[in-house]
Amino acid sequence: MIDQREYLSAFLAEAREHLQQLGLAIVRIEAAPEDQLAADTIFRVAHSLKGMSGAMGYAAIAELTHAMEDVFELLRQRWGGPPTDAIDVLSACLDALETAVEQIADGIDGDAQLEPAPLVERLRRLARERTPAQELARDGDAALPDLTRALAPGESLLHVAAELADACQMPAVRAFMIFEALRVHGELVGGVPAPDTVERFAGRRVEAWVATRSDASTLEESVRAVGELADVRVREETLVRRPATAGSDGAARAARAGATVRVDAERLDELLHLMGELVQHRTTVEALAAEAALPGLRQAVQRLARTSQALQETVTRVRMVPVESVFLRFPRVVRDLATRLGKQVELRMDGADTELDRTVVDALGDPLVHLVRNALDHGLETPAERIAAGKPPTGVLELSARHAGGHVVISVRDDGRGIDPELIAHTAVARGLLDVEAAEGLDAVGAAELLFAQGFSTAPTTTDVSGRGVGMDAVRASVRVLGGEVSLMSEPDTGTCAQLRLPLTLASIAALLVEVDELPYAIPLDRVVRTVRLDAVEVRTVRGAPLLPLGGELLPLLDHGPERHYAVVINAVNGRRVALAVSALEGQRELVTRRLPRSVSARAGAAAGAVLPDGQVALVVDCDALSPGQPEGVPA
Repeated sequence: MIDQREYLSAFLAEAREHLQQLGLAIVRIEAAPEDQLAADTIFRVAHSLKGMSGAMGYAAIAELTHAMEDVFELLRQRWGGPPTDAIDVLSACLDALETAVEQIADGIDGDAQLEPAPLVERLRRLARERTPAQELARDGDAALPDLTRALAPGESLLHVAAELADACQMPAVRAFMIFEALRVHGELVGGVPAPDTVERFAGRRVEAWVATRSDASTLEESVRAVGELADVRVREETLVRRPATAGSDGAARAARAGATVRVDAERLDELLHLMGELVQHRTTVEALAAEAALPGLRQAVQRLARTSQALQETVTRVRMVPVESVFLRFPRVVRDLATRLGKQVELRMDGADTELDRTVVDALGDPLVHLVRNALDHGLETPAERIAAGKPPTGVLELSARHAGGHVVISVRDDGRGIDPELIAHTAVARGLLDVEAAEGLDAVGAAELLFAQGFSTAPTTTDVSGRGVGMDAVRASVRVLGGEVSLMSEPDTGTCAQLRLPLTLASIAALLVEVDELPYAIPLDRVVRTVRLDAVEVRTVRGAPLLPLGGELLPLLDHGPERHYAVVINAVNGRRVALAVSALEGQRELVTRRLPRSVSARAGAAAGAVLPDGQVALVVDCDALSPGQPEGVPA
């Protein structure tokens, strides 16, 4: 057994990746029981987890995954796929493994709390017991292919599966002949049984993976010529192809092995911190160079600036990860919840390769889970309700991500019943959030905004899915902590779309630096519409509220006072614009930001903080918090 303390972080990272793959494979094999690749994935994941957990001394995890491996070795030999009750058993195994792994991550002995025996018994019922002949053909004699191998131009990786006839008396000989027939067409990169131990084979199913320039029909014809076969199937294996580089295959594999490394997240955070200090020092040097008359200094500083900017961009990119890491959890979440609610749902995912800062991605899971639960529980109808409404019985839930300038927009869209303004109005009146007169004029936009009121829910009863007192207000609060915003759009009987607009990175922002009462503040540049000299316009007052006339509009003017000489017009929440009065404009800056404790950020109205070259801390203005009520009688 290896030293757990030294390898625990690597074990947890790899185990979580394997469990994600397992969850996806379960969803795929439920949709298509004959999906051989999904069955192979389950077998490989179980095999890998068994080895990892055994090496770490986690005996219970190793026992459960060993049973999964054994059973799926038999099940994937069946042409019709696993039995229907296999999905429930596999889901239960996945739940148990995820719980154990997360408990280990939390410092709890999750392996000791895992009871594999009941799950092992359920797994055993899925497949017949091994015969002595099958025992000779188990995984120890299998050679599975590397599905990330490099392929030469024109090559493809073909998977051949041959079922021996019942009358075949010498399966080992037939397996050997199949392998030899395939070697004529390319490189044999894997087989079941393993080609070098084929003499021990006594099973009925022979598999081979061949890197070849020949097509599937050519390989099938060659294998059928061996004789004594009940069936032969050939398909192209799905993998990421990479052009083979010059040199031997071993050199190409070595290059791939060194292409990526695992880096602890704390090291990336420290690298970002040092990068922030470098940016601050660079700004100081630039200011000093502007005042000095030393020949060549300005050119040297410019070169330093270019290099440090390139380094800053590289460090930022290193922290970027695809939202796929969050999206991958949802096929199973949707499947399980749809089953419990008695609904038919097709999940579509788009833009999973869109990248975000690691910190943002890590915090994105809970808000998205809540939005998906809402869509399934409140948005999508039951099959009977959809048919009655003239819709297909299966609803569509779409999860998508896309870049939009310096932000990423993540959407959760359903084609369900939409938001009912009348129901929202009735609930709001009952809870004292609206009076009857205001409720009568409530439209879809207003109803959607009411859903963000604290604790608001239309669920008539509390369940483990809805009505737990944690509503859309919690989602908005979580997203705003990340410097983002969430909005809802809906059409009755057509569907609802929830959108999360998030910054690409929390590491740095382009900002307008301003001064208020001799204190520095930073306003994100993508929210700034324009700046205005207050002595050049006539500020109006309506019912005691100062308003800035601009282009036919009267904008709320915040913090207006005698020492305020400028106004910064800002895009606030829901597309509304407000004007923030400031003492001075200091110009544009590239700032490396730091997240603030929630209690501090809420009290100060700041989304983050940034250290300036002179050591002062500039608070980054939370633009979405700048949304005062419009005085009565003033056009929005």
